[in-house]
Amino acid sequence: MHWPSLILAGLLSGLNTSDGVPISSEVPTPPPAARRVLIPTWELVVPVLQNSTPILEQNGPDSVVLMTEISESPRWMGTIRVVQLNAQTFATATQSFIESYGTSEKNKGHAFFVDSDRSIDGPLGATRAVWALSASPSAQWESLKDAMVGLIFVPFGEGACILGEFRLAAALGDAKRAECESIMLGCTGPTPESLALERTQQLQEGGRVLNAARGKLADFAHRPRWYRHFRRGESGSQQDLGVTVTWAFYGPPPSSLETETERKGLHVHQQTLTGLGTREAYSEHFDGWVQDDLGLETFGLNWTKGESVWKSDGSASGLFERTSTNTEYILSAGDFKTATRHNRVYNGLPESTLPMSLRMLTGQLLNNAPKTGQSIRWYAPILSSEDVGMTTRRDRVEPYEQGTRVTWTPRQGEPATVDEFDANGVLQRRIFPDGSEMIRTEYVDLVQAWRLAGLPTELLQEGKARYANP
Repeated sequence: MHWPSLILAGLLSGLNTSDGVPISSEVPTPPPAARRVLIPTWELVVPVLQNSTPILEQNGPDSVVLMTEISESPRWMGTIRVVQLNAQTFATATQSFIESYGTSEKNKGHAFFVDSDRSIDGPLGATRAVWALSASPSAQWESLKDAMVGLIFVPFGEGACILGEFRLAAALGDAKRAECESIMLGCTGPTPESLALERTQQLQEGGRVLNAARGKLADFAHRPRWYRHFRRGESGSQQDLGVTVTWAFYGPPPSSLETETERKGLHVHQQTLTGLGTREAYSEHFDGWVQDDLGLETFGLNWTKGESVWKSDGSASGLFERTSTNTEYILSAGDFKTATRHNRVYNGLPESTLPMSLRMLTGQLLNNAPKTGQSIRWYAPILSSEDVGMTTRRDRVEPYEQGTRVTWTPRQGEPATVDEFDANGVLQRRIFPDGSEMIRTEYVDLVQAWRLAGLPTELLQEGKARYANP
């Protein structure tokens, strides 16, 4: 994942079995050691057929797990996804889907004759498994021109189901059918209803943590903190990659907000150079100010890709305002080289909206509010030269040594970053999804490490002179 992302930060027209469908109590034996794929939006763990390389196509609630036999001429293929019942019962919705499948555009010109329609008891409820004969002269692979089509529906809460669509070469017979049914019965995860409730509670927890910091931002001020970026080698050696320095002080608003407020707040600054000696060099400079009651924030962000120097070829800005009737974030980002700009306005945001200026200070936010759960969620901006957006960040919080460890994802389905905070909530170490690390250090030790690594220490000196002497 590129650096900006690191630091900024399953459909059914009508799916239910008819009353006359026969019931079978025989549940197929699960295949041994089935591989599994997570559909992040639904927190659904999906087993996959053996001898396949599964692919997850992420598209929010419409995400799909694809699997095909590893062969030049595959004999089977399948997809698994979550579909909504659209206020219909499971029986009505599944019957409607089956009736429309044979005449659908994807099956146009192909024969479709139902061979079996049965109900199977499963962990999530009575599962419907329909198998049909399908002659497909235009099939991509010769082996699938005469095939069996399987439509397997697993109940998933009150308003959805998990749908498996499989196409098998007819010669594979009952054994492969049973394997497909088994992996569908092996799908596990919270129901959409329980997941929605859990996420609501976690967002409420995020709002509670933020509210506990109101009026206390003066305690978050700090002198420059230096962080060394590096990657560990197989032998345990460390390859230096860059530096981050951050500091914060409490004071009046910046000139751009002097007419808006007289209240004091926290000025937050962060400078990063990383990817030194690689093709993914990146630099970033952030300036932000957030009012003491968290009612107002402004920030500016500049970055450069491909060069680790103190300059910028892209920028972003934001204005956040919270009133008694509305919470609004105005975001903008663009690329100087292409002159493109993306502007978005978000209204009606919840109390759990995390100001950009506090993204490096979440440890102190957590320290400031007694924790009542292991996971919290925040709404937070994601900014790049390609787009801007508000996403739901999830933090899993756990005790660690004398402090706290937070494993967080900037948005659903992305790899996690791990932060380790000391007893005071100060960030001591960050482990990025690519395995590289950032650890707190002293400036003199950082200069020495760079000198030994043959990195340009003058960049450190310039950065210290220009940015780290507030």
